[in-house]
Amino acid sequence: MRIFFGLFFATLTNFLAGILGFYIATKFFYSSLNPSYLNTEISSSDYLSSFALKFIVIVILTWIMHRVMAMLDAPKKRILFIFLLGSSFSLYNQVDIFWTEYSFTWSLITVVGESINWLLTGYVLSKFIKPKHLGAL
Repeated sequence: MRIFFGLFFATLTNFLAGILGFYIATKFFYSSLNPSYLNTEISSSDYLSSFALKFIVIVILTWIMHRVMAMLDAPKKRILFIFLLGSSFSLYNQVDIFWTEYSFTWSLITVVGESINWLLTGYVLSKFIKPKHLGAL
């Protein structure tokens, strides 16, 4: 049950940090750099599907982390593991950074924001998902 709560809270952290980053990016600092698709209305079904997809990704990352748990004995290693995998996913999501109509600055801001988001997610997951072997923290 503890693992499910960890997955749920990590997904909730990732989801809410994403919404906060989306709000900050569209309303305050870089509104002139926003792509045109951000001006559309977002429905509650979009939020629900986004939450479900984030949950699935975090479940897969947790399964991968569980498979290599013997090497991730310290909380810092677990945070770094999730941060690196999540950041590479966010970079892959922006793979078309060089040949789209979006600006390079917007894509860079998105990748940095998502990396911070995955750092927070890794921190939450490291509090709930812990190794069971001797000598682990």
